[in-house]
Amino acid sequence: MKNIHIIAAFFAVISLTGCSEDFLTRNNPNEMTTTDFWKTGEDLQKGIDAAYRPLRFNGVYSRWLHILYVSRSDEGYSDSPNPYFQSYSNFLTKNYNDDSAEAVLYTWLDLYKGIFWANQVIDNSVNIDMDEDLKKRIQGEAYFLRGLHFFNIAAVYGRGPLTLTAFAGEGTPEIAEQPRLYEQARKDFDEAIKRLPPYYSELKNLGRATEGAARGMRIKVLMQERNWAEAEIECRALFAMKNSGGQPLYSLVNNYKDNFSQAGDNNSESVFEVQFAPGLQSGVEVGCNRAKFMGIAADGLSWADAYPRKSLYDEFLLEKTLTNQPDPRLKHTLAYYDATKPNETFYGKTWDGMGLNRNMVYWKKYTNYETATVEDYNSGINFRVVRLADIYLLYAEALNELNRTTEAYEYINKVRRRVGMPDLENSTVFTGIGNDKEKMKWQIMHERTCELGGESTRWFDLERWRMFENLANVAWLKNRDADFNNFIIGTTQRFPIPYREVVLVPIEQNYGY
Repeated sequence: MKNIHIIAAFFAVISLTGCSEDFLTRNNPNEMTTTDFWKTGEDLQKGIDAAYRPLRFNGVYSRWLHILYVSRSDEGYSDSPNPYFQSYSNFLTKNYNDDSAEAVLYTWLDLYKGIFWANQVIDNSVNIDMDEDLKKRIQGEAYFLRGLHFFNIAAVYGRGPLTLTAFAGEGTPEIAEQPRLYEQARKDFDEAIKRLPPYYSELKNLGRATEGAARGMRIKVLMQERNWAEAEIECRALFAMKNSGGQPLYSLVNNYKDNFSQAGDNNSESVFEVQFAPGLQSGVEVGCNRAKFMGIAADGLSWADAYPRKSLYDEFLLEKTLTNQPDPRLKHTLAYYDATKPNETFYGKTWDGMGLNRNMVYWKKYTNYETATVEDYNSGINFRVVRLADIYLLYAEALNELNRTTEAYEYINKVRRRVGMPDLENSTVFTGIGNDKEKMKWQIMHERTCELGGESTRWFDLERWRMFENLANVAWLKNRDADFNNFIIGTTQRFPIPYREVVLVPIEQNYGY
């Protein structure tokens, strides 16, 4: 991570038994073991620093979570020459028994690596004699990271081992279903909130989990649990947080675009983001693969592995700004041919100069189209896991579900005003909402589509809105995304569990696979 020292991954649990002189039980004198480590405060600090590393693994926020959350939802699809990529998007993932199905295998492995590393910090911190305030903070960071990984396990696989310790011989972990996984994530964020500071004054700690990050993730869990009342309370707690000058700790940035560029990393709107850096840092890759897999597929700029649906593009065209201009979020979310700007460049080339189909649409958000000539595997743009605009819209949704619809307008308007859209009650396009809870629900769905398109939030939204649960809702999805013609209610909203994990854990395969 930027500003967080990265140490080599050397952690492993050792539970060998037998004669100490037996060759098979001897420790390599050239390697450190868990018995030798976890002695000092410095060891614990190194341990938590390393525990952030899985966030940048391919199976987590570097690559596969974006493919699964974006392309599997109704806002994306894949036209990749790799049949595995297409299967992740079109709900036809049948062959998941070998390592070629990377998203199936590495998402699972990397999330559980993250859980294991966080558990080591939690488990071993108890017996380390060190500054208690620092120990408490490090424990909070570990709880936050573990909760984040359980949150993603719940959303992708819908079930998995509830591993709450790194110590060997502690019994067989519970196989938890999605509600239990969300519950555990929420409990972990509770523990993190108790221990984490609201912010860090030292630049070297930039990127570490904070109290606000834990509250933001707790809000996301509560919304998935449809616990509207508690989510509403937690949102107000986050909004009330103050910086050292007594001002609100979080605020919307003036320029929407700053949320998806390297220049705008760690801005006032960001509640928690995964830290990436371009190229090699001390010989180590610490960049994000997302732009390489989700950019413009031309001239080797990016791969044809993830495209946005035209239905997302069309959503932006429904309403114009107060000055009768297109919604500016369209330009910062999608790359497309603009007849009013035929010489517009992407990676230094015009649309026609790249020979692109004028009817195609590509992802622009989180790409380096302005500063690079080609995308590589190490984009330095941080990924915003939680940002304030997302929380504003979740708050509006919670208020609406609590039959406080008129209060929701204020928080929707905060997001609309930033990009020059009229206040919702003054819209000439979206009219007649008033205090109608159902109409407001659909309006919030539209608002989240335009504000958060391509940000790996849509899958959670569809799940929360029960769009996977009945024929009428799936039909609505089919109209927006042809991939949903293959969707099977009760089956394909969950990803298959890697075959070798089914045998090793053991765990029953998800229904229908």
